[in-house]
Amino acid sequence: MPDHEPRLDQTPLRQTAIAQLLHLHDSGTLTRHHKHLAAQAFNRNIKTIEKWMKNAQQHHGHYTPQPRTTLRLTPAIHDALARWCGNIAAAYRELRTEGHLEIPSQPGRHYSYATLRRTIQRELDLGHLAGLKGGETARRRHDVHNTRPRGHRNEAWEGDHKTADMNVTLGNKIVTPVITWFADCSTDVICGLAVTPHAPSRDAILTALRAAILRGPHYGPFGGVPGLIRIDRGRDFLCSTVEEAIGYFGAERVDLPPRHPELKGTIEAINNAVSCMHFKGLPGYTQRPSTEPRGKNRRPNPADLLTFEDFVARLLDWVNVWNHEHRIRTLNNRTPAQAWADDLTPVRDVPPEALYTFTLRANRTSHTILGDGIHWHDRVYLDDWMNGKVGTKAVVRYMPHHPQRIELTHPTTGRYLGPGFDQTTPDPEAEERRRALRRKRERSARDLASRLKKTNKSLSERYGPVTTASAPTPIHPPTEPPPHPTAPPDTQRPLPAPSASWHTPAAPTTSEGDTDAPSDDEDRDANP
Repeated sequence: MPDHEPRLDQTPLRQTAIAQLLHLHDSGTLTRHHKHLAAQAFNRNIKTIEKWMKNAQQHHGHYTPQPRTTLRLTPAIHDALARWCGNIAAAYRELRTEGHLEIPSQPGRHYSYATLRRTIQRELDLGHLAGLKGGETARRRHDVHNTRPRGHRNEAWEGDHKTADMNVTLGNKIVTPVITWFADCSTDVICGLAVTPHAPSRDAILTALRAAILRGPHYGPFGGVPGLIRIDRGRDFLCSTVEEAIGYFGAERVDLPPRHPELKGTIEAINNAVSCMHFKGLPGYTQRPSTEPRGKNRRPNPADLLTFEDFVARLLDWVNVWNHEHRIRTLNNRTPAQAWADDLTPVRDVPPEALYTFTLRANRTSHTILGDGIHWHDRVYLDDWMNGKVGTKAVVRYMPHHPQRIELTHPTTGRYLGPGFDQTTPDPEAEERRRALRRKRERSARDLASRLKKTNKSLSERYGPVTTASAPTPIHPPTEPPPHPTAPPDTQRPLPAPSASWHTPAAPTTSEGDTDAPSDDEDRDANP
């Protein structure tokens, strides 16, 4: 990081000042003194201010600085970068060999590798570059996501399966337990769960749902009927039995798209928490570091493992700790149980008798953009321009006593990056920003998919088949010739064929040796 503060980008200030000067000019009140004040403010002379005004007049009243003539990304550069899976050095060698990096104003000279790298880093975000190297999964690591409002208790639940990173014994077998649980999105309370020693089915879902809805001495104070339940597109979650069971209580099942864990952040956070806070301290944890070579089959000793019953008992103890003792920062350092008790929203209970028939079927120098935005002063700030820039450093600038918005600049160049809006402050425009972020994230995914699809297609058609021991011949895609300038328009229709009602004159005939042909008038008289 530089020792001195970088100079800030003054383009927004210039645009505002020049717009004001043009307004004075149009109203006939502009004087030289106004220009002198602007020149003094920007540490420029009056001629520079007049040049800026002329620039704005040429761009419909909006001052638009002209960029320096430099390298721009072309389709050839995009194709080479995708073909080499984001390897800029390899793409540079290919582009230079094929002559795509020649400087137009200096024939025979090429742009340097550093210029190409700066251009790529300037025009492509980190998420796109990561996607070229690692695909859609790598690109998503640089996406930012909206944070849902907390709402009230039982407004929304989230459900999921969690495969425990554990080996336990069940009789004479070693099994991997799977947890099915439901959590309240407003308070982070784990309402209920069910554990199976194998892959779960709809029975496990309904058992966990029953345990989550019921409240009492054996189930705890958390539960009731939720307004909606968000689930992923697991086959067992989508079965008709689960849908009917949820619909019995007037709850809505929201089916989320697959492989989008950010859309059910509450339950995903609990999945990560149980691994970090609980599984790592138990015998049989499968992700523990080892000195054995990677890939070697390490069969655990059954005597060193927990039994399935012991595992379930310890898991229930951890759930009790999570609900009643673990303090969460986003809940104002309250436990989930305290957040539940402080919420006075009425809980709609279901009598156990109704569920009896519910069978088992049924401030620093810079801040880093994280997956949910910029963290600053115990607040999270986000805007749609941050999408694809996870990992980017930014400097926070703010106004005292106005924490609902911050401004972010580049830590080295001082270039203005964009605003950040507090996710916890009520804002009538918050929903529109959420939609804008969603659209931008989807557009980034489509652009990457289109680029990779085009690259794969070009790679599969690069060489033609051979029938002899000879080198294959490259196949270049045919280029369509430009349309002929005199080509008839597409709307021109052919002339209709003559019908029986049409009268067609007979062709003129002459006798042998007669060289006089009938005139047009004679022909018309002969054929009235």
